[in-house]
Amino acid sequence: MSWVLRFVVGVATLSVLFVLLTDGRYFGKGLMLWIYDRMGPAMFGARSEHEQWHSVVEKLGLRGDERVLDVGTAVGELPLTLAATDGFLGHVTGVDWSPRMIDAATDAATRRRLEERVTFQVADLRDGLPFEDGEFDVVFCQGLLETMPSPGEALLELRRVLAPTGTMVLSLYQRGLSSKVAALSLDWYERQLSPLGLGDVRVAPFRRRQEVVVAQAKAPPA
Repeated sequence: MSWVLRFVVGVATLSVLFVLLTDGRYFGKGLMLWIYDRMGPAMFGARSEHEQWHSVVEKLGLRGDERVLDVGTAVGELPLTLAATDGFLGHVTGVDWSPRMIDAATDAATRRRLEERVTFQVADLRDGLPFEDGEFDVVFCQGLLETMPSPGEALLELRRVLAPTGTMVLSLYQRGLSSKVAALSLDWYERQLSPLGLGDVRVAPFRRRQEVVVAQAKAPPA
């Protein structure tokens, strides 16, 4: 492969990654959905992060009967991991704006015979979530909130569907490329979460370049 071809491939790869990391913030929602819907299932399904998800879930100290929502679920690895966990008798719902992602997640749930404990559906956080106020005990949102043009508004919608004393788990990028092009600081989270009645904010490890922010709701939002 000539250096010219390698350069073109490199630029194209970085461009796709930039669009994915920023969720179409700079090039439009339509382009992002086209790339994400077609390339996402292969990209997100290329390797398992079962152990990392299981570690995060363990740190939450769940009772086992919770109603859990994963917003931006991709191929559904978090809901599938939780639904298959010994002692978990609750229900997990995963939503994503990509129909192909949801199809892949639903197929996986069927293969693993987890349909009674996990549900997947197409939904876009920016358009509002199709759930009742306070419907979920735990709300996850990983790698999505920080890519949006109005993350504060998206956070309000996540809080709306969270139970008055529920737990919210959000992504925190402090290293690597994501921290440069699409990231929200811990300080931003604390300033935004406090008025929503979410406190006891703590940071837990997740991936090599990503942690999670865990916040506990103590009172209904103001």
